[in-house]
Amino acid sequence: MTLRNWIKRLERGAREDLANFILEDGSNYYFDPTSGECFLHSMDCLQAQGECEPFPEPPETVKAIAKARDRRVALNQLYPNGSFGIFPYEVEALVERGELVPRSLVAGRELGEPLPDLSE
Repeated sequence: MTLRNWIKRLERGAREDLANFILEDGSNYYFDPTSGECFLHSMDCLQAQGECEPFPEPPETVKAIAKARDRRVALNQLYPNGSFGIFPYEVEALVERGELVPRSLVAGRELGEPLPDLSE
């Protein structure tokens, strides 16, 4: 077995548990579907919204969705079964134009609008 074949075999084995989608340039983007990075980013965005702060930088996997050849398929891989309720960006802007446009995660509230103080 040549060194090149051995390396290719190792790479295939390393990607065995990973999911992927195709990017616009034809390359594959691999990600761990069991990783909590996207969920944790959504929770960080929710906290930022509650504090009237801008959303934090999205993880590489979310940025890659914007560069996917079929953005709807890629989005459904990361947020299956219509779990878009926790997705912190406008779905249609992402799917149609590849843009990450922040959206409100609190029903009836606009981004930047402070939450009422319910501490009393």
